[in-house]
Amino acid sequence: ELSTVVESLLVWGARWAFEEPRPEELDPVLMLWWMRNSVRVEALPEQRVVVQIHFTGVVDATHWLVLQRDDVSVCITHPGFEIDVLLTADISTFYQVWLGRVEYAEARHDGKIEVDAIPPLARGFPGWFTYSAAAPAVRAVLRD
Repeated sequence: ELSTVVESLLVWGARWAFEEPRPEELDPVLMLWWMRNSVRVEALPEQRVVVQIHFTGVVDATHWLVLQRDDVSVCITHPGFEIDVLLTADISTFYQVWLGRVEYAEARHDGKIEVDAIPPLARGFPGWFTYSAAAPAVRAVLRD
């Protein structure tokens, strides 16, 4: 019953509240937890995938996501498995992608996000996540 109200608030927020994140808002661990909590397990490959994420920009941090259909883990130390996907991203740009202000393909094209993996994993990576709940509303406002 409240979906119309929530949608309206998302559109309002997309128009007025989602600016470029300030440096103090760029927390790589928070981003990893957002990623963990939005994994589309049905989109993952059948085998375990280990993603090493290296954020650059305001912060310089490396962390890992271990993605399996029955479990998703955030690791702040190397998990001890072979790396399947190496993601290097400017953290500010990645936040913008996550929030829907920048398209993933655009950030890749601009060299702000780099993915090193075998082609099926590199192609599949962006579809493994639902991104921010506000992202569709943000994209719609930006198109208008």
